Amino acid sequence: MFDFSFGELALLAVIALLVVGPEKLPGLARSAGRWYGSVRRMMGNARTEMEQQLLIDELRQEAQNLRDQTAASILDPEMAEDSRAGPPPANVENQESLPGFLPPAAPEEHPFH
Repeated sequence: MFDFSFGELALLAVIALLVVGPEKLPGLARSAGRWYGSVRRMMGNARTEMEQQLLIDELRQEAQNLRDQTAASILDPEMAEDSRAGPPPANVENQESLPGFLPPAAPEEHPFH
């Protein structure tokens, strides 16, 4: 966040020691640490909230696009046929043409019947 060298930090500590005094320096360091922690938490919370808001806006835009496409396909059926993904449905009468079709198994004869 800040670009301080060790020498600059040491100089800052000596100045704080001279200005505040050795008795109050630990309390001042604790207060500074708490302040720094609270600022970091606030920044983290703000960043998380902004990311969530951006995601919500993106999802709303996608939902609006889907609504527009659905409304357009209802009003213009040819457009719906053009935008449909995949091949047209297979002929139900010709079940062998369906992918994954398994013919019905022949009934088994039981030896005890």
